[in-house]
Amino acid sequence: MSEFVVHHVALDGQGGADHLPETDLPKKIPEAGCRWVHVDAGEDASRDWLASVEGVADEVVEALFAEETRPRMVKMGRGTLVILRGVNLNPGSDPSDMVSLRLWVTPHFIVSSRRRKLLSVEDVVNSLAQGEGPTDSADILATLTVTLTGRMSSVIVDLEEELSDLEERIGEGIEQGQRELLVQRRLETIRLRRFLVPQKEAVQALSQDTSSWMTSRQITQVQEAVNDIVRYVEGLESLRERCQLMQEEFVNLQAEKMNARMYVLSILSGIFLPLGFLTGLFGINIAGMPGTDNHQAFWLFCGVLLVMGVGQFWLMRKSRWF
Repeated sequence: MSEFVVHHVALDGQGGADHLPETDLPKKIPEAGCRWVHVDAGEDASRDWLASVEGVADEVVEALFAEETRPRMVKMGRGTLVILRGVNLNPGSDPSDMVSLRLWVTPHFIVSSRRRKLLSVEDVVNSLAQGEGPTDSADILATLTVTLTGRMSSVIVDLEEELSDLEERIGEGIEQGQRELLVQRRLETIRLRRFLVPQKEAVQALSQDTSSWMTSRQITQVQEAVNDIVRYVEGLESLRERCQLMQEEFVNLQAEKMNARMYVLSILSGIFLPLGFLTGLFGINIAGMPGTDNHQAFWLFCGVLLVMGVGQFWLMRKSRWF
C-alpha cells in the first residue's frame, strides 16, 4: 500500500470488505457498490490523487486537506462534508489534544483524511476484516460517528474521577503540586469543550438532514450520538465550574493559611514589642542607669520581663485575641 493511502477497501454489502491496491484507486466517483479510501492528509500525493478524481469539486479537496479544522457538516459538491474530532488515545498523547477526521461522503463513495492516527478508524477497519462492519458509505459515517463519540466517555469519566479526588484532597489540606494539577485539568476541560460544542451541532445537523440517504436505523444511531455529545458537553460545563470553584477554594485556603501565620506573628510582635522597648532602653551605655552597681539587677530585670510577658499573654488570652 502506498504511503499516502492508509486504507482502500471495497465493501461487499454484507459487513465485509476487500482491501484494494493503490493501482485500483478510483479515477471518478463510483456510481455503484461502495468504495472507501482513507488517506494521509500530510502527503502531497493524497491531494494530487483526489484533485484528479472526476466529479470531486475543488472546495472538497481544500476542505479535506485544510491545516486547521473545526467540526462541521455541510453539503458540498455531489456529497456531504463531515468534519469530526476524536479524543487522542494514541500512546503517550494527551486525550484532550483531539484528532480531526475529515470525510466526504456520497452514496457509493467515501473519502476520509487524517493527519494523525485515529483508533476509531482502525476499529471500523478491523470490524470489516471480521465481516461485522458497515455495509455502505452511510453506515461507515454513522459507525464512525458513534465510535468517535463512544471513545470520549472513558476520558470524561476519568477526568470527573480525578477532579473528585482532587476536591477531597483540597478539602483535607493543600499539598504541593495541587494547583498545577488543577490548572492542567481545567485546560483539558476547556480544550475538550472547544471542539465538542461545534461537534454537537455538526452531528445534530447530520441527524436532521431530511434529504440524507441514511436509513432510519443509521439516523437513530446518529441521534443517540447527539444525545451522548450533549451529555458530555453538559458534563464538561459542570467540570469547568467545579474547577473554577476549586481554584477559588484553593485561593481561600491559601489566604486563610497566610492570615493564620500573620496572626501568630502579630501576637508575638504584641508580646515582644514592650519587652524589646525595655531591653533597648536599658541597653544604652550612659551614666545614670539604675542597677549598674547591683550584682542582682540583671536577674531582677529578667524577672520583670518574664512577669510582663506572662501578663501580656494572660491579658490577650482573656481578651480572646487567640
